[in-house]
Amino acid sequence: MLTLKKARLPLEIIEILIIAFALSWFMKTYLVQFTQVGNSTMLPTLNQNNIVMVDKFFHDKMNTMQRGDIVAYIPLEKEGIEIKRLIGLPGDTVEIRNGYTYVNGQPLYEPYAQIPVSYIFKPIVVSDDELFVLNDNRTEMDDSRSDGNLSLEKLEGKALICVWPLTNIKSL
Repeated sequence: MLTLKKARLPLEIIEILIIAFALSWFMKTYLVQFTQVGNSTMLPTLNQNNIVMVDKFFHDKMNTMQRGDIVAYIPLEKEGIEIKRLIGLPGDTVEIRNGYTYVNGQPLYEPYAQIPVSYIFKPIVVSDDELFVLNDNRTEMDDSRSDGNLSLEKLEGKALICVWPLTNIKSL
């Protein structure tokens, strides 16, 4: 009887490993993903090399996305995941005058943004299958101002929590 238990132990370990692998694959593919901020475009909110947890499940429902959320997406001509601030939703008109962002003609309150004084971006309408995203560090231009609107197909999810470094853990 004792030898039968010893013989089943390796099979049970393999079974546990397969279940753990399947659960982690499912979670990473459909529920959450951890993404590293690759540059300084989201300063002061997120520093380079911060790691954020991205919700991949609820982002499919556009009614859960709000202006001001931090989103993760796959850029067109770069590898990896980009992190940006959601500014324009489908149907919005976005423009920047004297360094301040206006959505549908109304100034947007942005305490998170580092605003250059004299930047101008002419009005643009966000189509039904797109979003308009900006960096918090507005001096960095690799966002919708230079790359165009973000296709909803490229959206990976909504950043929820900065989890690393431990001194910078915070809800986003």
